[in-house]
Amino acid sequence: MSTTSNSKTHIRQALLIGDYGDDAPYHPLDQIQGHIDKLMPEGWELHVSDDYDMFEMERLEAYDLCIVYTDAFNKKISSRHAAGIITYVANGGGLLILHCGVSLQETRYELKQLMGAQYRGHTDYRALEMHVSSHAHPIMKGISSFVMEEEPYEFTLLPGAERTILMEYVMDDEMWPAAWCSEYALGRTVYVMPGHHAPSFEQPELLRLIAQSMIWAAGE
Repeated sequence: MSTTSNSKTHIRQALLIGDYGDDAPYHPLDQIQGHIDKLMPEGWELHVSDDYDMFEMERLEAYDLCIVYTDAFNKKISSRHAAGIITYVANGGGLLILHCGVSLQETRYELKQLMGAQYRGHTDYRALEMHVSSHAHPIMKGISSFVMEEEPYEFTLLPGAERTILMEYVMDDEMWPAAWCSEYALGRTVYVMPGHHAPSFEQPELLRLIAQSMIWAAGE
């Protein structure tokens, strides 16, 4: 992916895509974009958009990292947008999907395969125990298990997809995947389940998880 540079610096470009207003009744982008901006590593620039045409390959290729927080459960993602996302990652792009960003897969089986899991729905917002599953992975460096109030998304992991489960949560005495990552051709993807609303982004361990996911997904 391309970078902007001058004689002394190399500026990494990140894109955050989501929805505003009536298009995002439960997960408005403006409640989290300030938190994401604060997590940007030094030397990075964050660009924010609610234009799904940014998923076209010709546009995505300008960015080192694409962060998805779309509330698209009631929208149909076009084949052109799906192809853009998949091609972007396959060519070496970094994709970080937060919480509701999994909604992109609702109408596109190709994106289910890219994410390596199928969204099944969620139960009521509640306190969840988050347990670290892969202490050795660089994304999880320095992160300990924690408890937070969250909307528990449920997933079925797809067979045949290679992934590393980073974190799991406990619900009704059962363990569910809460974060995972994978390498896809030349690129990398990360999914982080917590992130329902602004208070979610006040949990220090979650913020560290997101920040380190950005760096890993972008190939640093």
